[in-house]
Amino acid sequence: MKLLVGSRIIDFEYELLDNQERMLGTVNAVGSVSFNSSSEVMGTASFEIQEGQLKKYAGLYMDMRVRPCFKLFAPGGWLKYPLGIYILSSPRRKERDNTVYWEVEAYDKGIILKEDKLTDRLYIPAGSNYIAEVKKILLSAGIDKFIIENSTLSTNTDLEFEIGTSKVEAVNELLYAINYYPIHFDYRGFAETSRYIEPMQRETQFGYMTDDNSIVLPGTSQGNDMYGVPNVVIRYLDNPDGAPLRSIYRNDDPGSIVSTVRRGRQIVDVEPVEDIADQDTLDAYTRRIAIEKSQMNDTVSLQTALMPMHGFRNCLFVRDDKLGIETKYIEYAWSMELKVGGIMQHELKRVMYL
Repeated sequence: MKLLVGSRIIDFEYELLDNQERMLGTVNAVGSVSFNSSSEVMGTASFEIQEGQLKKYAGLYMDMRVRPCFKLFAPGGWLKYPLGIYILSSPRRKERDNTVYWEVEAYDKGIILKEDKLTDRLYIPAGSNYIAEVKKILLSAGIDKFIIENSTLSTNTDLEFEIGTSKVEAVNELLYAINYYPIHFDYRGFAETSRYIEPMQRETQFGYMTDDNSIVLPGTSQGNDMYGVPNVVIRYLDNPDGAPLRSIYRNDDPGSIVSTVRRGRQIVDVEPVEDIADQDTLDAYTRRIAIEKSQMNDTVSLQTALMPMHGFRNCLFVRDDKLGIETKYIEYAWSMELKVGGIMQHELKRVMYL
């Protein structure tokens, strides 16, 4: 990690893969990558590649993938950090200086789950293990590389998903029912998910501070939006085959600036849930919603030098002496310009203590 801070020599490499993720070769390219943890397809990228470099792969183009890598020169040689695996979409051809380039938008493997839809009703009988059913759906879409935390929770009632439901929607509904994170893909192209951990219980993974070794660029901004933050959150399940479930989280803490006590009124957020494993899970899920909505109260937009190894909702410690910030945030989105001197943009939400 120390090698990434201060004076450094960096470069980039673009690996071309087939649809089995076998290496075909490398290409000279420029591009950018982005990650938005609030989207169904979280990882996206843009590449510009000379057309001539792809001619010998013309028959494979619709199956090809690109794995961009951040390279860092170390005393022992180059270190390489993959930045994800991206599936290429149809290119736009452009001529410049007598050379034809392909401008290509690309997506991580979440696009497979979004575009692959159920061709028959999916029936899941009561007593089925949620994680086992998630894995079945992933495998049916050809996703066989995954790291998924196991759970003993099983469905209480029969579940059905309609024909035409995207597989990412079906997977995420099952995951939310046991209070897991939505499915996402890591820098190696593995599908990942695990049980939700409250931000205040998370350990810091990265630190960005305005000190002598800072890689934070000028222009950090902070937003505070208290208007729409609820202080009462209700989630409920109308269960035709069993007892209905209901959970309420009420923020009555006088130390919280958005609480019912401080605001002198209730701001209620109430919605049904499609499925939930049990009352304890519903209580934890309702508290999760309260925490995530409260995070809107303090958001930070931060620019730094390029840093690999960021992924899904990393926990960051930020200290900005000019803005008076010194606390933990969850990174909901980030983007990187893949060039020497490029900028990394971070969109953060504060860790709130409820």
